[in-house]
Amino acid sequence: MIFLYPLTLTLIFELTTAYLTGVRSRRSFLIIFLANCLTNPLLTISISLLPAKGVMRKLIIYGIFEPIVVLSEFLIYRYDLEEDIQPFRLSLILNLVSVFGGLLWLSFF
Repeated sequence: MIFLYPLTLTLIFELTTAYLTGVRSRRSFLIIFLANCLTNPLLTISISLLPAKGVMRKLIIYGIFEPIVVLSEFLIYRYDLEEDIQPFRLSLILNLVSVFGGLLWLSFF
């Protein structure tokens, strides 16, 4: 259950952003959905297991974990998306929106 809240937020942010960036095919939306269902719980588990606190924790999350997610999703999108959008750019944009959207969401709620 620990995965549902961050995964739901991520899916809302990323699927909406994907649509706004030109993704239209159902298959592409499904690939983005499934990629996030794979990477987001792994990220959530990794973050929850981090013994680091404060600045070190943030450096690990945003300096190591998030780039790994961007790269992982890029590799998935590179082979499976049916859109005429650069896969790395799409992965980077979707994940930036997700990170900043999540931080904004947490600051309000």
